[in-house]
Amino acid sequence: MNEINVNGMAEPPVEETVDVELASPGRRMAAYLWNTVLTVLAYLPLLGAIIWPMSEYGFRAQGLEDMETLMATDWSMPWLLAGALVILVYTVWQLWWMSRDGQSIGKKIMGIRVVRTDGRNPGFWGTVLMREMVYNLLVVVVSTAAGYLAVLFAGSGMETADSIANIISIVFMLVCVVMLFNRSKDRRTIQDYLANTVVVRLPKR
Repeated sequence: MNEINVNGMAEPPVEETVDVELASPGRRMAAYLWNTVLTVLAYLPLLGAIIWPMSEYGFRAQGLEDMETLMATDWSMPWLLAGALVILVYTVWQLWWMSRDGQSIGKKIMGIRVVRTDGRNPGFWGTVLMREMVYNLLVVVVSTAAGYLAVLFAGSGMETADSIANIISIVFMLVCVVMLFNRSKDRRTIQDYLANTVVVRLPKR
């Protein structure tokens, strides 16, 4: 309840200020690794539903003799749907936390979060759209364009183009890692500059 001053007017609510510190490179990289591991785990049920029926043990369990018979049966369909559902739930869960709290599951585990440079929550626009989608689109466009330029002007083959694209993707990642150690720039990476954000460590409660 707001306090009332002597003139009978409601006092404006006082905004809570919390002292925070920049998230360390170690915590940010650990959060990335957590997200990577969790993403792989989320995809395992679907991959298993695709690969297992075609394995020798899968054929025996289903009483099948060849691939043609396998393709004619819907024995694995429930497992495929279950695997797809796991991915959907995991994705929605990640997007919801990132939009609401500025945290992926990995960032929640490591006690860090994304905030705008003015301290506000970047929401879906900043945390998901700009930091994730736009950044990854930028990497794909630049790396793919470099690969095709190598094909057009250097006469390289598609394998070389793919290699160049992969190298540039790795360069983007390494540049972001190096930027994590630049405290004078608040450890902001390319994603942070795109979304006007900074990653901070949450205080212990």
